[in-house]
Amino acid sequence: MPIIKTKALLIAGTASGVGKTTVATGIMAALSKRYKVQPFKVGPDFIDPGHHTKICGRTSRNLDSYIMGESGVIETFTRASEGADFCIIEGVMGLFDGLDSTEIASTAHIAKILDVPVILVMNAHGVSRSIAAVVKGFSEFDRGVNIQGIILNNAGSDRHVRLIKDSLHGAGIKSLLSGRFQ
Repeated sequence: MPIIKTKALLIAGTASGVGKTTVATGIMAALSKRYKVQPFKVGPDFIDPGHHTKICGRTSRNLDSYIMGESGVIETFTRASEGADFCIIEGVMGLFDGLDSTEIASTAHIAKILDVPVILVMNAHGVSRSIAAVVKGFSEFDRGVNIQGIILNNAGSDRHVRLIKDSLHGAGIKSLLSGRFQ
């Protein structure tokens, strides 16, 4: 495992289209006002890293375990994070979506290689208690992935968020970050 000298966080999604880019760039922008933030993107993407670079003023780096191998991911992360106060990694697709139904090149694989905590972005539109089942499944699917919280995107109201929080608490899930991003 690499020795991470900066605070790092990986923003993952349950699937594509849940708002992880909006959340990741929002966190990068907020932190960049006071700190040196090093952005990263899982996979061979070039569009999101362009936005990251503009927001953070530091070149965003891709982390792809298929192309770079585990040692290349560690080397790139370690080198690029020098001098940064925070590292924010934006995931790709759903947390566990990798090459040919494996973990290779998945967001989860990068989280495990770098041993960084994960915040899971979920689309809360049209669901309440079912979120607890999804979170439970994601948190138990691979215990090597350190999911530390969730962000609810597209929550309909404060009451909706409260229903979801109550469901999570009832399922024994204590860690929750929530917000209404519409």
